[in-house]
Amino acid sequence: MINSNSYKKYLAKILQSEEFSSSKTYQSYLIYLVEAATKGKELKEITIAIEFFEKDANFNPAEDTTVRSHTYNLRKKLETYYLKEGSEDKYILQIPKGHYEVQFTPISVMDSYSKSLFDRLTKNKIYFLLLVLLLICLIYVFFQNLSLRNRLEKFEFIQVNDPIWHNYLQSELPILIAVGNHFFFTEYSEDYENLLAIRDGDINTLEELREFNAKHPNRRIQPADEPYFPYHSIWSLPPILSILYSANQIPILRRSSSLSTQILGEYNIIYIGSIKTLYILKHTLQKSNFRFEISPHQIQYLNPDTSSTQIFKTSLHSPGPNEDLVLALKLPGPADNSIFIIASYHSLGAPEIANFLIDSDTRIEVQKKFEQKFNKMPDYFEILFRVTGIDKTAYNTEILIFNEIVK
Repeated sequence: MINSNSYKKYLAKILQSEEFSSSKTYQSYLIYLVEAATKGKELKEITIAIEFFEKDANFNPAEDTTVRSHTYNLRKKLETYYLKEGSEDKYILQIPKGHYEVQFTPISVMDSYSKSLFDRLTKNKIYFLLLVLLLICLIYVFFQNLSLRNRLEKFEFIQVNDPIWHNYLQSELPILIAVGNHFFFTEYSEDYENLLAIRDGDINTLEELREFNAKHPNRRIQPADEPYFPYHSIWSLPPILSILYSANQIPILRRSSSLSTQILGEYNIIYIGSIKTLYILKHTLQKSNFRFEISPHQIQYLNPDTSSTQIFKTSLHSPGPNEDLVLALKLPGPADNSIFIIASYHSLGAPEIANFLIDSDTRIEVQKKFEQKFNKMPDYFEILFRVTGIDKTAYNTEILIFNEIVK
């Protein structure tokens, strides 16, 4: 049985750990649970809700998951602590599932013996293992250098005055890459005794989530802490990063759902990802002649010369042949900055067009089209692409519409 001085020592170590030191809420919650256990106090969900989370007497556990979700997160934090800083502790602080009474459990003598035996064997072989590891590293570095030399001989750096990308390659403002992420929310499941992550195509912003909660007050759903990035976003990143790094421009990466109107004027922005995840940036499209709909998947082009409207459609994504529509818009921002958007409906299009606008041959092809029509490559422009392919592999790219955007 652990004595009071020992549990205070282990509790203090946990509270000062990297996992807990930055979270006052979980520090306080853990202290509360430990003190209740040492006093032999039986804890129930409603007791914790009122005493610790300061809920009123009308607290309903069926509607408010505050206690369960915080306890779940606390268990995860303790697990992480014992995997890292607490791996040498002789006692493990546990919160059994379905209960709130914490307990310090001693590590068994057998576990300790096995661990010390492993330590002895490791120490006896440490020098040999280090030597083998060093040899492996040297071989790896040799072949990496050989591969890098071959690639550098073929690599062509983009010029900083490139007519498409010069605003970014010579940027004096910080550059922000907005990576399109799907908006998820969470709801506690009594069946799984866990938080479930949920995606609803009709709920893409905090405002839409609040509207849903207002219509369904019994659900009590919350925005998810973890973002989800679709294929569009991740596979569009490498070509964009390659040209920025070649010009010594180090961008800031943020998920698109976290952007605010204030940010739109503080950076030169590049958005890459799904049309569905434009969120606040969708208002920027008002500066172009394109409008989009999610259901059905279609782009409207409001022709500024004829006042007519053209509609371009694409079907849902399938594992077979696909067509995708991609918007590539370089638009003036609200504070003499630039906002570059590469957005598609499916995972096929955005990565292909990111590469298309970076590759030297296809980039020049775009430039020549604008020069033939406008006698120059404009600073700001709009392009609608159709990309055809199988699943996520493109085999044909077509420019449907391209125009200058006048600042």
